[in-house]
Amino acid sequence: MSYSGGSGHNSHRKSTPRGQMTRGANSGPAIMMMPPHIRATFMPNPPLHQVLPPNKHRTNPWTGMFAFVKEFESVTQKKKKNLTPIQAKEEGTKKQNEEHKSFLEPFIVEYRKEQRESSGEFEGMNCYNTLYVGRLAYEVTERKLLREMELYGPVKDVKLIKEQTATTTETADTTNASKSRGYAFVEFEREEDMKRAYRAADGLRLEGREVVVDVERGHTVPNWLPRRLGGGLGGTRLGGKEKNIKFPGRYDPNKP
Repeated sequence: MSYSGGSGHNSHRKSTPRGQMTRGANSGPAIMMMPPHIRATFMPNPPLHQVLPPNKHRTNPWTGMFAFVKEFESVTQKKKKNLTPIQAKEEGTKKQNEEHKSFLEPFIVEYRKEQRESSGEFEGMNCYNTLYVGRLAYEVTERKLLREMELYGPVKDVKLIKEQTATTTETADTTNASKSRGYAFVEFEREEDMKRAYRAADGLRLEGREVVVDVERGHTVPNWLPRRLGGGLGGTRLGGKEKNIKFPGRYDPNKP
């Protein structure tokens, strides 16, 4: 066996277009001998579908968003304040007070109307001869209060304000219905006796508590409002322990 150069014993074999060797004159490419599922991996992909450019041109010019700016809603954004915790608390308290004031407005109007129509009388009592007695102990009864007020003159009527609790059955417990609310109204026969009690009875000690005595302002003093409507007198709710007044008797925060 002689060596004549070339590529050895494969020099007489032909190459396929894909560069694969044939097995003889009548044999095809080696890829055709592969199973179909393997041969599919070597097959070329189908040609891409050619898309022709559109012949139709745009009739409307391109526009941006500027043409629609006038259709937008104009909203002025409020600049957010950078508040300290103390300032934020003060703002919240101020807003809460304004909301509470708006809530009380219809009740104040109704109270003013009733005040004008009363003409100084309420539930049969002459309010100009009547004193308000507050901060009463719950153990104080009308009889005990009458005995103390008669020291200043003849008393016409005493009304101790009590809780009004609705009962659903006839056998329900009515203990809460007779509980005192801690204040009463005392009507004297004469105005002079009322003024004497106004000066002397303020700070009187009953059942271990100092009472506060004042004139009946709800139907005698114009523009007066009770505590529940944002008015009232007294120094026990001025704002804190440092501001509140602890001594017994009357206190007008509007007076120095």
